[in-house]
Amino acid sequence: MATHVEALLPPDERLTPWDWARRNLFDGWWNTILTAGVAAALLLASVGIVRWATRAHWSVVTDNPRFWLMGLMPVELARLAYWAGGLVAVAALLTVLGVRARVRPRTLVGLWVGILVAVVWLMWTVRLDQIGGLYLTVLLGVVAISASFPLGVLVGMGRVSRLPVVKGFATLYIEFIRGIPLITVLLWFFIFVTLVSGGSLARVVRAMIALTIFTSAYVGEIVRAGIQSVPRGQSEAARAVGLSALQTMGYIVLPQAVKNMIPALVGQFISLFKDTSLTVIIGLSELVGTGRSLLAIGQYLHDEREVYVFLLVVYFMFSYAMSSGSRVLERRLGLGER
Repeated sequence: MATHVEALLPPDERLTPWDWARRNLFDGWWNTILTAGVAAALLLASVGIVRWATRAHWSVVTDNPRFWLMGLMPVELARLAYWAGGLVAVAALLTVLGVRARVRPRTLVGLWVGILVAVVWLMWTVRLDQIGGLYLTVLLGVVAISASFPLGVLVGMGRVSRLPVVKGFATLYIEFIRGIPLITVLLWFFIFVTLVSGGSLARVVRAMIALTIFTSAYVGEIVRAGIQSVPRGQSEAARAVGLSALQTMGYIVLPQAVKNMIPALVGQFISLFKDTSLTVIIGLSELVGTGRSLLAIGQYLHDEREVYVFLLVVYFMFSYAMSSGSRVLERRLGLGER
């Protein structure tokens, strides 16, 4: 005889704003004093920031939009850059809409491959070292993220391989690269590659290689953790039905591991996007380098605060957009839900 068990739902308690504030902010004399003190400090800070913002010399930003966007790129090449940037923006928008509409990942990957091929075709006549500003920052970030992910997946798979040589090489690569600061990697590639290639590689290409190699080591460790988070029974069941080790990894383990890796991967890619600012030490005029160049002009010598506040806002906007996209993807995939 079946027994019906009635599920007990949590009490539906809806607090008014005043009830919530009284329970969380004014619960006792100590919390009341603390709340009032923090509110007063925030109010004073906000008034000071607003007062400074209204008196600041924002001409360093408003008078140089094109320079902030693409640096010293020749005017005749700007049209191509605008078209290429527009294509990437369209791809990003379609990706967000596709994730919301549950479009297959294979379709989104094909979209990005097609867009990137079109961008390369448009920018073929542009020398990479002519690019600067926000355009160069986004270019470094997109290329390094796109290249470091597949390389990191291979390294992460090698990290859990049963072949001693493959596992040893992957482990050595990850531990060696993670033990070196990114600035050292950038300088090493800038100097060593120049000695080997005789300066035939553009500085932008060297920066892309350095960022890709550095980030792929961290991605490899994230992939290793994601693979090991998948229950071993999944692999054993796949092998029991006749799948090879490669098929098991490609069809069973990796799809589940990638879902678990999304938060860590997005965090690493946000860090990579911000780390592109370090390429200023090898002479690239990306977003931070553009700001430093403007500060060298006589009329902007005393506008350091305006420049760096503007840089803070730009980096925050891009990082927040990536973080928001990650949260949308996690909700669509049901991560964190039971």
